Amino acid sequence: MIYGYYQSAAGMLTNEYRQSVIANNLANAETVGFKRDMATFAERLRADRAGIRNGATDEALRGLTGGAWLGETRTDFSPGSFIRTDQPLDFAIDGDGFFQVEQGGKAVLTRDGRFVADERGQIRSATDGAPLMSRGGGPIFTNPRGGEISVDEDGRLSQDGAPLGQLAVVDVADRTKLRKAGASRFDAGEQQIVPVGSFVKSRVLESSGVEPVRELVTMIEAARAYQMNAQMVSLQDQSVGRLISAAGAV
Repeated sequence: MIYGYYQSAAGMLTNEYRQSVIANNLANAETVGFKRDMATFAERLRADRAGIRNGATDEALRGLTGGAWLGETRTDFSPGSFIRTDQPLDFAIDGDGFFQVEQGGKAVLTRDGRFVADERGQIRSATDGAPLMSRGGGPIFTNPRGGEISVDEDGRLSQDGAPLGQLAVVDVADRTKLRKAGASRFDAGEQQIVPVGSFVKSRVLESSGVEPVRELVTMIEAARAYQMNAQMVSLQDQSVGRLISAAGAV
């Protein structure tokens, strides 16, 4: 088997995965609070250097790399722009941190600040009804009979001057360990969730962190890289075919 087959095949696999990540980003270009993913790659060690091959290595291969391989998928937590909505229960965080909502019996983090009050007055996520959590860990209720709702920069909610509670604006020490939990939310895992002092804006939302033009350019690059590796596989296959034909004619 020609060594280049492995490298070209690995290149096709990595760029296929890269295109899947970019496609997901583009699908969420209008999703409030969404954070784009980035597929990263690492050098694939040769079999002898990786410790999975015993015995001598062909001297012609000693100077070659093992090609590219999947590294990890990282999340870009850069903030999106603010969109004014004039809805009293639309919030955005100016700075670091996340809102806390309850999902599946546990607290998860999100930058999606779209909330509504149910028939009992409890503030919930506008997407799936997940309860919004206060700084003390409990739910937040409004007066279902109405009244103007306001929030200050520290996230303290009030209705007609009566306090309702304070929004939980929290963060973790290492964001690289956060795992996406769907609906623009993140699971902190075993990390400690701590409050932060970022400003809360009302009647605005944070847009998606995806820039469609940049993602489209990156997708074109990935598609071309995939095509080049596929072409290399084809060329190497033709070379093997000619070698076999020449050997058979001897």
